[in-house]
Amino acid sequence: YGLALLTLIYISNQWSRYILNYLYAVPYDDDKENKAERISIAYACDLTTSEYGILTGYGFSATFVVTGLFMGRAADKHNRRNIVTIGCYIWNLALAAMGMSSNFYELLIFRLVLGFGEAFSNPASYSMIADLFPPEKRPQANGIFASGVYVGGGLASISESLAEEMGWRYTCYLTAAVGGLLCTLLLCTMSEPPRQNLDEMDKIEEEDEAVQGSQEATEVEEQAEKPSQQQSTLSVIKWLLTDPHTLVLFIAASVRFMGGYAIAGYLPYFYDYAFSSYSTQYSYINAYVVAFGGFCSSWGGGKITTLWKESANHEDPSRRWPGAEKANYYVPMIGALLGIPFICICCLASDFYVSLCVGLFLEYLVAECWFGPYMSALQEGVPPTMRGLAVATMMFMATFFGSLMSYLIGEIYDALVDDGYSHKVVRYLVLYSVVGTYAVSALLFYQASRITPATAKASGSTSETTSLLHQQGSSPATAGNGSEPA
Repeated sequence: YGLALLTLIYISNQWSRYILNYLYAVPYDDDKENKAERISIAYACDLTTSEYGILTGYGFSATFVVTGLFMGRAADKHNRRNIVTIGCYIWNLALAAMGMSSNFYELLIFRLVLGFGEAFSNPASYSMIADLFPPEKRPQANGIFASGVYVGGGLASISESLAEEMGWRYTCYLTAAVGGLLCTLLLCTMSEPPRQNLDEMDKIEEEDEAVQGSQEATEVEEQAEKPSQQQSTLSVIKWLLTDPHTLVLFIAASVRFMGGYAIAGYLPYFYDYAFSSYSTQYSYINAYVVAFGGFCSSWGGGKITTLWKESANHEDPSRRWPGAEKANYYVPMIGALLGIPFICICCLASDFYVSLCVGLFLEYLVAECWFGPYMSALQEGVPPTMRGLAVATMMFMATFFGSLMSYLIGEIYDALVDDGYSHKVVRYLVLYSVVGTYAVSALLFYQASRITPATAKASGSTSETTSLLHQQGSSPATAGNGSEPA
């Protein structure tokens, strides 16, 4: 129940986040001012492509990434159910306020508030999922939760047709109302799950005290007794950014997000210009492509990763899949590489249905398998008391660089159109951006698989595991840099 409810809230989160992408793509006729004012946010707020790039990029992420760091730390120390609930109320109020906007600056203010509220969700949600499921089940659980981005994206796509029927302002109000109901349900029906691994940490400290027995060891243990309280946010971030395994995973996600931002931000714009007569068909077919294709890929990626990892324990050696211990890395790598030929079909096909139903659908089906296994690799590679902040730091970096991609594409597009290029040039901007980022991210996922996580180094003995806890409490900045286990 907890996973299902958190996933529904994440769907609302992503619907609210990406609704602007599709409202901006609503076609309108300049000669029909009243109708254009009602159905098109671009017309009603007089938005340029560069301003749209800002709204979908740093106009959201400026608050999202910074707040996410604090919310990640809060998720490690405070009631996570309440954190998600508060954030959900904030972002839905901001979305309703967006529906009242009349110019770029008003939209920008409320997008920033929306980003602030949405930053509350992911670190606390992933932290709760890690406590609701054992390690061997987390890839599948994370994959189910991550599928919310695709179902939410599909609902955002339908919002284009909703705007044509009921107006873009009422579409915002409807989306906000659904989100408000879900966060009320969370507040009233779900309690904070108990945190895992705290008992094991206490046991490790007791064993270490019995073995060493010295006053110095006891003092260090007292520092590690409540590591989440002793470590400062900056010291943990420093640990995360100096641990080689975690840093490569951060960079890999950032590059992969850049490709995702290019698709989410500019493919609706591409279809509006390249296949303008198919606007209604696009809204509904794209909703199916994003929601169904993305959901199947996300769920399937988690399921395949779980089966792949579990095969390592099979009694029959012939039924053990090669590379099972690295499945969390190989699935994202393979997905990124398989997505490249299909995004080429999507962007280059001259037929609308081939582009959307073959190219984009298969791209989603094979490439969006990555996030569940990736999150499991990240969670398993850091100590339990750092998971929330690890997710927040990853989201900080990934959203920053994803927003940079949105901004750059918007600026380059405007410059090319001003120089006389056709509006359809956006297809090549999306194509080159996605192919390049997918290839680089695949290489980085492979590189991360070759680095031993700090937690794995410390799992060999009780004393080594205690050393990890002590370094968390006393000197996180040294973890992963020296010869001692982090």
